[in-house]
Amino acid sequence: MRALQQNRNKLGGSSRKPESSAGSTQLIFIGVGLIVLALLIFGALFLFGRGGDSSSRSESTSSGESTAESSSQGTTQTKASEGTSSQAQTQKAVTTSAQEQDSSQSAKPEADAQMQVHFIDVGQGDCTLITCGGEAMLVDSGERDDGDTVINYIKKLGVKSFKYIIVTHPHTDHMGEMPDILKTFKTQYFIMSKVPDSMVPTIMRYEKMLKQVKAQGLSVTWSSDASYKLGSAEVRTFTPKQQQEDLNNYSTLVKVTCAGRSVLITGDCETAEEKDIMSQKFDLKSDILKIAHHGSYAASSYEFLETVVPEYAVISCGKDNDYGHPHDSAMKRIRKKVKNIYITKDNGTVVFDCSASGIKVEAQR
Repeated sequence: MRALQQNRNKLGGSSRKPESSAGSTQLIFIGVGLIVLALLIFGALFLFGRGGDSSSRSESTSSGESTAESSSQGTTQTKASEGTSSQAQTQKAVTTSAQEQDSSQSAKPEADAQMQVHFIDVGQGDCTLITCGGEAMLVDSGERDDGDTVINYIKKLGVKSFKYIIVTHPHTDHMGEMPDILKTFKTQYFIMSKVPDSMVPTIMRYEKMLKQVKAQGLSVTWSSDASYKLGSAEVRTFTPKQQQEDLNNYSTLVKVTCAGRSVLITGDCETAEEKDIMSQKFDLKSDILKIAHHGSYAASSYEFLETVVPEYAVISCGKDNDYGHPHDSAMKRIRKKVKNIYITKDNGTVVFDCSASGIKVEAQR
C-alpha cells in the first residue's frame, strides 16, 4: 500500500508545466487513465498476492498438517511397532519359558521318576513285577498255574514285554509258570542263578523254561554282581561268592532303586547266604524288603534286617501252606525290626508306588 501511495504521489504530483490547454486536458485524461490502469494492475496484483498467500498458507498449513499427521502416524506406527516388538519379545520370552518348561517336563529329573513294585499273590511261591519309565521286569513267577493268574495280571496292566526276566533260583515255586510267561511275552534278557551241576533241576518245567528261552532267540545270562537299567531305575544283582550246600542259598538277590527309593528281593536266601552277601559289603539298605524264603525260620537274621533297615516287609506265602510259613520265630525278628508288614496270604497282592515324594501302598485286602 505504501508503494502504491508513492506511485500515486508521483503520478499526481508532476512538476512539469503544460504546454497548452488542449495538451493539458489531454495529458490529464492520459494521466487519469494511467492512474486507473495502475490501480487496476496493482489491485489485481494485490488481490492475486493475497489469494496466493492464502492458497500458499493453506497449502502450507495443509502440508504442515499432512506432515504433522504423517509424523503423528509415523510416531503412532513407531509406537505400535515398538509395542508389537515388545509384545513379540514378551511372547517370545513366554514361549521360550514354556519351551524350557516343556523341555524340563519332557526330560524329568531322577527325583520325579516313579517305580511300581507288584508283589503278586501266587499262593505258596514268589512273583514280583517291577515297572519304571515304560519298562518292565519280572522276578520269579510262582508255581505252574492253569488259571494264568500272573499272565492275566500282567496283561491288565498293559505290559506287553519285559526288558528283564530274573529267576532267583530254579525251584518250581519261583519258576514253575515261567515257560508259559516266556511263551506269552517277549523278553530282552533272561537272567538266572548259576548253580553247581549237582543241583541243576531235572524236572520237566525247568527244561520247558530253557526251551522257551531258546525259542525267543535268547541265551541265559548267568547272574553275577552286576548293574542294569530299567527306565530311570538302577537294578543291581548280588550273588554269593562261597560254595553253598543248599540250592536256596544260590538265590540271586535283586535290588532296584529309583527316585531315592529301593526294594530288595531275596528269593529263598537263608542265613548262610545272608552272611556271604553281607561280607561282600554290598549296599543292601532298602525301603522295601521281600522277606526271604516265605518267612522261614532259617532266614531274616537280626544282622541281615539291621543291614537292610527296611520300612516295609512283604512275605509271599500261601494260605494253610504245608510249611507253616511264615514261622513264628522269623515273625518275631521281623516285627522287632520292621514297622509295616504285609503277608500275601492275608493281604493278597501288594503294590508299592515309589517316588521322590514318598511310598504309597495298596493291598488287595
